[in-house]
Amino acid sequence: MVTTELDLKKLNQDIATLRKNRENVPLELLKTKYKKPYAKLKEEIRAQFEIYMKHIIVLGILKTGPDLTGAKAKSMVDQIQKIIDEEKAAGHQKEVTRAVFEEFNLAKAENLACGYYTDRVKYEIYAPYWLEHIHQEPDGKVTSDLLPGMTWHPEAGVWVSFSEPSFTLMMPPTQAGIDAQHKEDTERFKKYLKEVRQE
Repeated sequence: MVTTELDLKKLNQDIATLRKNRENVPLELLKTKYKKPYAKLKEEIRAQFEIYMKHIIVLGILKTGPDLTGAKAKSMVDQIQKIIDEEKAAGHQKEVTRAVFEEFNLAKAENLACGYYTDRVKYEIYAPYWLEHIHQEPDGKVTSDLLPGMTWHPEAGVWVSFSEPSFTLMMPPTQAGIDAQHKEDTERFKKYLKEVRQE
């Protein structure tokens, strides 16, 4: 089996080509005279988009430790697959695919995939793992062994490193903080769905 690397630039170009074909060539011709190149183009988009979807779905799993192996890793993969299957059964995969193949809108497909898949993976599967790696230091600072050298800055709601000035927007260090973030993300996605479905 050939493993394909994600080429986002090519994916965007291919979607633009597909759009041009569909707008300028009758569908009947695409399915007869240009059947082979048309099928090849669609297959290339499908293959690239599948890889892209995998990248999007595990976006929430940005940091993992050496403990994520064996049964623990397998359990996480199985749980992710369960979410993918549930969202497919709910018809959301069709909606994401339609955004690419009929609306030629990769940004919309990405937003839908994040709302349906990534957020669920992040909050249902990754959050419990993330919380196992949070530590309260004797000086009161909150750290995570997944973010070496960084401490939680509650006022700003970010993880900060002072040794080399930088910050990251990983999850908060408490279940309450994660729940609040999840609620915000869910509301934002509901609002987004309302907007795009009115198109």
